[in-house]
Amino acid sequence: MFRFGPNLNFSLSSRVLNNTFNRNPNPSFSRFDSQFRFYATYKRFNNQKNSTGFSLEFFKDPKIQKRILVGGALFAAFYVYNLDQAPISNRRRCIWIPKFVELKLADITYRQILHLYDGKFLPDNHPYTRKIESIMKKIIKGIVRDENGEAKEIDWKVHVIHDPNVPPNAFVLPGGKIFVFTTIFPIAKNDDGLATILSHETAHQLARHTSENLSKKPLYSLLGIILYTITGSSFINDLFLKSIFLMPASREMETEADYIGLMIMSEGCFKIDEALKFWKRFKEFEDRSGVRSFEFLETHPASETRYGNIERWLPEARERQESVGCYSNQFLNFSSFNHGFDSFF
Repeated sequence: MFRFGPNLNFSLSSRVLNNTFNRNPNPSFSRFDSQFRFYATYKRFNNQKNSTGFSLEFFKDPKIQKRILVGGALFAAFYVYNLDQAPISNRRRCIWIPKFVELKLADITYRQILHLYDGKFLPDNHPYTRKIESIMKKIIKGIVRDENGEAKEIDWKVHVIHDPNVPPNAFVLPGGKIFVFTTIFPIAKNDDGLATILSHETAHQLARHTSENLSKKPLYSLLGIILYTITGSSFINDLFLKSIFLMPASREMETEADYIGLMIMSEGCFKIDEALKFWKRFKEFEDRSGVRSFEFLETHPASETRYGNIERWLPEARERQESVGCYSNQFLNFSSFNHGFDSFF
């Protein structure tokens, strides 16, 4: 996912679906969530109860302790049963949302986006649309090489949106619906820059980050209720959940999408060094737009962090390219060029 300035961030992949899940008909997001509620709460310091009337004596009841233990055991069993392993990165996480629910939510979001940008889609025969389709074919080829057979079964569909008023963006919905805004082309510069974006967004769906996010929502809600009964402060609860759970988890998924995206980009035989150049240009765009902030308070890693990660992963990506014959193909193409060039003499 990519982030932009206040009121300029179009929700990508899982955040688009989360928006639908919360029944918000507009799939656009502000970069800064307005969920912090800055108001005072008062506590009584001369007794053991907080402003909610809750007492910690509640947990000393043996019956309550037994219920907590039973509930904890059931939750642990549920968690282990639903453990899932992400492709390529092999990270294990709990996903209990069925795929059909994820696809249904994606379909609802897809229809909303089609309605929202009606009249702004480039035709299928437009050079930009054909370019994105050509890049996606190579990306999908890289996914299939990683033995992900599901990529063949997905009904991939490319949509290119021309709206100069929308900030640069691209995203992929579950089910293979791809959206690219023409405003991203100047930052991408070339096919390999576009492949960097599209591989990253495809990686989000390959890793099922949408379902992972939705699977965590009930847990975060439960933690919020427990914290509120203890502290009586919505602001403290929001700050704690965001800084300790929500934002680090989101940054972890973004980093994972960067890694998976680079690997499938490499197996698609793109120029992976262009990924570094893209993130440099993206950082320059951030600086010009004035959207920089502390990484600790962000759902995305800073561009410098991403750049460093990709630089560290490049040797592995080059090994993948060598293993699938990308360099030999380049040599064959060069030999063919020389043969054709010699025919002029």
